[in-house]
Amino acid sequence: MTSKRISRLSVVLMTIMLPLSACTSSPAEPSPASSMNQTGIAELDEIILVVMEGDTTGLRLLIRYTQTTCTFAEGLGGPPKCLEDEQEGTPVEVLPFLGPEGHFIRKADIDNWTGVEVSELYAVYQVSEAVYSDENYPKGEYALVFITDPEKQSSITLQVRQGRIVHIDNGYGYPPEIPAENVVMYLISPGNTVT
Repeated sequence: MTSKRISRLSVVLMTIMLPLSACTSSPAEPSPASSMNQTGIAELDEIILVVMEGDTTGLRLLIRYTQTTCTFAEGLGGPPKCLEDEQEGTPVEVLPFLGPEGHFIRKADIDNWTGVEVSELYAVYQVSEAVYSDENYPKGEYALVFITDPEKQSSITLQVRQGRIVHIDNGYGYPPEIPAENVVMYLISPGNTVT
C-alpha cells in the first residue's frame, strides 16, 4: 500500500470514528435524569429538591401568584374572599389550593405558611387540557405528586407552570388518584421513585 492510500484511509477512518466517539457517553458521568427523583428538566428538578429537603423559604421563592380580585360572595369555589377592610373586586395576589374545598394563601401572608411536609415523590407528569382550571385556579404544565405522610394516607400535587408553582392540590388515600385523562405523559411513573 502506498503512503498516499494509507493517508486517505486514515482520513476516512477518522471521519467515521470521530462522530461515533462523540455519541457515546462515559459511564462515570450519569445523565441528568439518571436519578429516579429527577425528570431531566432543571426547573422541575429544582422544585423536587427544595420540597424533599423541606426548604420552606426556597419553596416560597418558587411560587407564581395568581392575580385576581376578591369577593364577599358566600359559598364554595370562586375567587378569594375579601378581608373586612377591602372592597368587592379589590385586586389580590394568591396561591390557590384545591382539596375538599378550595382556599387561597395571600402573597402578604406567605411568610406564615409552613410549606409542605412530604415523605416521598410519587410521580411527575405533563398536564393535559382535561385538568380543571379557571382564572382563580390555574393549571400547571406539569404536576409533581408527593406522598405527605409515612402511612401514605394523603398526597399533595404541585401544579407547575414555567418553573413556578401556580397552585397546590391536596389528595387523600393511597395510591394518589391520577386520572388517565389528566396525563399527557409521565416524566416519572407513579411509584417509580426513591424515598
